[in-house]
Amino acid sequence: MESTFRGVFLTCTDPEATAAFYREIAGLPLETAGDENYTYFVIDAEGIQIALHGAEAFADYAFPPVAESNLTHLYFRILDQAEFLERIKGTGVPLIEVDDVVVTVEDPDGRKVMFGTA
Repeated sequence: MESTFRGVFLTCTDPEATAAFYREIAGLPLETAGDENYTYFVIDAEGIQIALHGAEAFADYAFPPVAESNLTHLYFRILDQAEFLERIKGTGVPLIEVDDVVVTVEDPDGRKVMFGTA
């Protein structure tokens, strides 16, 4: 089972202000993505994504933002969710959440690490 590093998701109290910072200071050409119900800011370079999400809308466990634990989400792309779940079964890795696309586990430092098919 192979995984590919897919990106880093930053959760933000004010994603528009954070996007403006990264556009102006780091020169990242972040684009607005999503729809009328949920928007975020993203850059995708050669399959690696940096995305800025509103913490409250992104996930229940990410609000309010807590700098020590949940401002950064590592995301790895996997080809087969069922295969990944079978692989980690019995490893003792804490399984945080599973939805149609993403399996979220916890690393030894308590960081949420996402493995998804998107």
